[in-house]
Amino acid sequence: MLRRFVYPHSLIVTCLVFILIWFLDVIRINLHFLNPFNESIRDYEITDIVYARLRNSKIKLDDRIVLVHCGNGHPSRDTLQMMINRIVDAGAKVIAVDIMLSEQKKPFTTDSLLRQSLLRIDNVVLANEIQDLAEDGVTFKSQGNCDTFFCDYVYTGFVNFIDNDSSTIRLFSPREMTSDGESLAFAARIAALYDPQAAERLFKRGNVVEEIYYTGNENQFVQYEPKDILDSTIKLRSTLNGKIVIIGFLPLDAWDKPLLDRHYTPLNTRYTGRNTPDMYGVVIHANILRMILDNTYVNELPLWVNSFLTFVFCYFNIHFFYQIFRRVSLPYQFITRFLQLAEIVLLFFIVALLFHYYRIKMDVAYWITALLLTFDAVKFYDNGIRKRIPLLSRIPYYLPPSQKIIKKTEKSNEKPKDETVIEAPKPSVSKE
Repeated sequence: MLRRFVYPHSLIVTCLVFILIWFLDVIRINLHFLNPFNESIRDYEITDIVYARLRNSKIKLDDRIVLVHCGNGHPSRDTLQMMINRIVDAGAKVIAVDIMLSEQKKPFTTDSLLRQSLLRIDNVVLANEIQDLAEDGVTFKSQGNCDTFFCDYVYTGFVNFIDNDSSTIRLFSPREMTSDGESLAFAARIAALYDPQAAERLFKRGNVVEEIYYTGNENQFVQYEPKDILDSTIKLRSTLNGKIVIIGFLPLDAWDKPLLDRHYTPLNTRYTGRNTPDMYGVVIHANILRMILDNTYVNELPLWVNSFLTFVFCYFNIHFFYQIFRRVSLPYQFITRFLQLAEIVLLFFIVALLFHYYRIKMDVAYWITALLLTFDAVKFYDNGIRKRIPLLSRIPYYLPPSQKIIKKTEKSNEKPKDETVIEAPKPSVSKE
């Protein structure tokens, strides 16, 4: 049965294409004049179309996460202390502060009052940063930007984002090792305090990094300005009781949105040629937290599965193109170029739909590379390699059928021998 799908020359061309792809991947040509083009390619993925065009734009407020703007510029610690007191009185379950308390300013007055407010509730998370990657490439040497006057008494979480040679924030690391021990990401620490089972699901996945599944911008979350939190006439318990409250930089006025702590994300409506960062860091943390709580992770195919599918896709494409080349040599270029374009468009749709409906992300970069090389690889092999190497010339296009099949076919084609019919003797009739 498998013999029908084995075509020797197509298999040889497929191996040659994969060797060429491997060679191009190893040398990593990086010419100076191609840098702008390379940067644009790294910042773009097919799934960006799903976020920008296919995502449901309907506003659905999350009933667990509340975002509070800390105020423009560096917020006053007096204001921050009063805001935390109001949030604690409203019954918040977890309070996370996405503000760097990197030094003491007035340790005996303002700072002491702020620390006292932070200690009023058990579940408080302060932001810090992991710094100075060690020589082993795994461990960070220190955790910084959070003074021990505050962070020694509460939980902390690092707010570093992974750029992965791209300006678009797509990944986050759930935890990292430092010289002081294991450090959790800001959103992972919040999830562990709010819903330990959700955090356990995250860590059981065992992924070093996770793709962020974005569900919306700041409009998907309840938001407060400092003046609303501090207004004693506003009853906050109905909206903050039992909730996660994240305090960070999030100006609500559309005309006053500085670029401080703003990043590119796949939700940017201009998914190519982006010029303005579209999301504040606190909103990115909220999206990560929502993904953890809802268990809506992006799943990628294992490397071996994707490699196998790439090989199969390349092999059957080469065989198909080879048959066209052998039968219609004149319009071969027109037909194959049209088929290449059609297949690339089809691949785009398949990747987009899988991500949109099932959150399955497929890497088809090698698929497309193999497809683009197929046209020239078939021509070069058949005209340049096969005809010049006698051993390859003697290899048939199709594998000959096995001896069992030949014998079976011969038997079925044999004419049946003429059989001699022996008639029974007729009984003699006596005459009287």
